[in-house]
Amino acid sequence: MRMSRERVFFLAERIMKELGNVPGVTVKSPDDVRPEIIRVLTDESKLEESVDTEVRKTLASYSRPMPEGSHEWDVLYDKTREEVLRRRFRL
Repeated sequence: MRMSRERVFFLAERIMKELGNVPGVTVKSPDDVRPEIIRVLTDESKLEESVDTEVRKTLASYSRPMPEGSHEWDVLYDKTREEVLRRRFRL
């Protein structure tokens, strides 16, 4: 599921705040770092959404339908998700 814009901004602010608390880390210009954090969070959200879509499409193509949320569906979802990530990123 894609993160809302508000969630992305909230997480970016939390990350900025935590970076300020890390010993040895100095953020010279938060206005330069914040947009980059927002971009990365947005890209990761889009990637997760596309992986989820591919996994659900694969599970829907099985000849024996499984109710979403069942133990079997959850196990197959996790396994298929790992396969998709491995294939996409050569992990």
